[in-house]
Amino acid sequence: MRKLFATVMVAFVLPAVVSADSTSFQAMQSGWFNGSTPLFDHGILGQRQIIAILDTGLDWDSCYFAEPDGARPPINTGSPSGGLSSANVDTSRRKVIAYDFLYSCDQFPGARGCDDPNDPTAFDNALHGTLAAGVAAGDSHAYLQPDDAADGIAPGAKLIVQDGGYIGGDNCSQRPGFGCPVNLTPILDQAYKQGARIQSNSWGDRQGAPPSLPAPTANYSAAARDVDAFVWSHPDMLLVFDTGNQSNNTPPPASSVPAPGCAKNTIQVGGTRYTGLHPWDDVVTPFSYIGPTRDGRLKPDLVAPSYVLSAWSDGNVTTGNCNTSPQSGTSWSAPSVAGAAALVRQYFTDGFYPTGVATTANAFAPSAALLKAMLIAAARSVPNDWTYNVGLTPAKPAPTFEQGFGFPVLDDAIYFPGDQARVRVVDVPLTEGLTQGDTATLHLNVAAGTPLKAALVWTDPAGIPRSVSDSTPELVNDLDLRVTDAFGTTHLGNESLHPGQPDRLNNVEVVSVATPPAGLYTISVTASHLGSGPRQSYALVITGDLTDAIPPIANATARARSARH
Repeated sequence: MRKLFATVMVAFVLPAVVSADSTSFQAMQSGWFNGSTPLFDHGILGQRQIIAILDTGLDWDSCYFAEPDGARPPINTGSPSGGLSSANVDTSRRKVIAYDFLYSCDQFPGARGCDDPNDPTAFDNALHGTLAAGVAAGDSHAYLQPDDAADGIAPGAKLIVQDGGYIGGDNCSQRPGFGCPVNLTPILDQAYKQGARIQSNSWGDRQGAPPSLPAPTANYSAAARDVDAFVWSHPDMLLVFDTGNQSNNTPPPASSVPAPGCAKNTIQVGGTRYTGLHPWDDVVTPFSYIGPTRDGRLKPDLVAPSYVLSAWSDGNVTTGNCNTSPQSGTSWSAPSVAGAAALVRQYFTDGFYPTGVATTANAFAPSAALLKAMLIAAARSVPNDWTYNVGLTPAKPAPTFEQGFGFPVLDDAIYFPGDQARVRVVDVPLTEGLTQGDTATLHLNVAAGTPLKAALVWTDPAGIPRSVSDSTPELVNDLDLRVTDAFGTTHLGNESLHPGQPDRLNNVEVVSVATPPAGLYTISVTASHLGSGPRQSYALVITGDLTDAIPPIANATARARSARH
């Protein structure tokens, strides 16, 4: 969300029924009218996961982030010649393990509005990053007891805060520490070196357009290329972005999603719920920007809560507070999904897959593609509200350019003992990936009565930056998903967008069978075209009433060990 809040300190407490995070962490686990928290009930609250928040900073002495002894987090700055520092990290802290100033006065001597780490008012001087961090992983003084209405989606996760500063009025992100042009590679590298494997971004890039002119949207920008290149070289790093918001009471125009969030290897997230009048997350907001991208790709990928009650800064890190504030915007949808991704990641790193019981021998570190595939496999289509509480447009079959694959309900893809539906995952690294023309095939027995879904995601090599008027396709390596059911009918990935034809634009493909006939199913992934490199990695998630025994990931323990940091 590009609108930043005024520096007015406000603390609101809403009734529990409309307190956004207290309903959102339920909705993202079990659905909007269920109220249960199956992941929390099995001890999955995001422990041992690290989320980086790239935004305007954090009021770290808020009770949602503070240490019991009030100690300041480790500070990293940098220098014009030496670049950003990553060295100061303390993983023993309960919440903020590193605080990175990207616009500190030692990096930018004499720059207007540069941040001085010794100034207690220099931490989140726009009151935006604190809210985002709270949505993802806020945890008040009742540690790991998610009974506070403003606790985050993953209250057990730890945070890296990357503070880009805020001076307003620039032609890029309004966060001067990101650069203008935006230069994300060293920032992503810093977070990765410090241990983050999920990063949340609630901002967009104007790509040099002054505030008086419309910003380019939906194009494959230089920063989008940098994002894709980074994930290609760091395939276990999941990057989450918001879509931004329409500022007037009219439906957003097509292809309004911003860069770099509309890159291929990101999750871009639109919004559901936008006021406390409708306290559930089952309706897409009327202000959430929509796709497609200029080259016709699906964006956003998902939608998630955009009305939240979260931690709120008092503007000073020496005063202590437990302030909260209700706020609306897709800025909060991205950290909601980042928090959900932390829960899914813990499911794998704690060895819950495939038995539903934490088993050390089954633990492994998932790729970003697998996390994205799990969230998409868990997604449900929801109605749209384009008329601000006047009327709803019924949910359309996914995917759509308004909501991507829908709203992730984690229990739809996560398996625990006693569940009817099972999940089968495949996470193939590049060294074992498909070569040109290769096909990998699974044969699975499926019972009738439970929907079947297969979600294929691959981390695609970076494309070529394009202007807003250039619709050249950016897909480099093209894989095809096919599901042949027990009657011999073949279903193609994303087929509703191109009936009878394979997808040639997206690096996400999904097949959904609402009422699968019982019998043997064949699920295949084919490398139809490799434009770069001899192999392509991929992740595949299949959910349904799978009757065969489900094996663990091969070499799971070795993969988990190699990913530790």
